[in-house]
Parts: sequence; C-alpha cells; structure tokens
Amino acid sequence: MNISVKTRNALRKMSIRTLADLLRITETELRSFKNLTEDNLDEIKSMLGTKGLRLGQATEQQQSAAKRAVYDQLKTQTGAADESLNRSVNELQLSVRARKALALLNVQTIGDLCTKTEAELMGVKNFGMTSLLEIKEKLTLNGFSLRKIEE
Repeated sequence: MNISVKTRNALRKMSIRTLADLLRITETELRSFKNLTEDNLDEIKSMLGTKGLRLGQATEQQQSAAKRAVYDQLKTQTGAADESLNRSVNELQLSVRARKALALLNVQTIGDLCTKTEAELMGVKNFGMTSLLEIKEKLTLNGFSLRKIEE
C-alpha cells in the first residue's frame, strides 16, 4: 500500500494490514478510531480510489448477496413473487414507532423487512417488544416472517 508511515501505523494499531481489510471496514467504522485523522482517512480513500476500490466495498457486496439469497429463499418457501417482496412496508400500516425504526434500518420493502432478524430490530433505539409483535403479526397476515438465525 502506498501510504504514509503515519497512516500505516494508525492502520496497524487497528489491526488493518491488507487492502482486503480496508475493503471490509466502512468509513464510519474507521472514523470511530481515535488515532486516525481526517488527513489519514483522505489518504486511504485516495489510495483506494486509484485502484478503483472504496472503503466497505466487500461488506456491501456480502450484504447484497445475502439479501438476494434471503429473497430467493423467501420466494421458494412462500411462493411469493418479486412484486410481493417489493411492496412498500407502508402497505403494512404500521405504527409510527415501528415505521421510524424501519426507516433507521433503511427498510423500504417487505422483502427488506423479511431479511431482518428479531435481534436486528430489537437493536434499534426505542424499538420494543410491542413493535416487534406488531411487525411479526402484520408479516404473518401477509404470508411472510422475519429471517431466523440458523443454528
């Protein structure tokens, strides 16, 4: 990696040693480290840009592939078409609190919602058991469910 010693040392303290490590971490995660300055971050982004890469790229690809796999699994299990999964969550007529939580998770479609687990939803601030039960009930009425973690 063609970066300054200062930037390299900062990355080493964060256990980031390869380009692959940089592709797996987001800009937000990097900013959370105390020993990385704005100049260091700009240098890293510039270096990645010259190679046609960007921070968090691998994570985005993994999330996209996982989402597609869950969509395919949902279609197989429920016989749902893409149109059903692409319906807006607004059609579920959820409470304001539940809608705000989904907005924080960037959930826009029923398919997006079905890719989430109970734990992911419960991790949202001000989202509790009542909202979780409401969402599960509305999904069940429409023939869907939240993703279950496989053990």
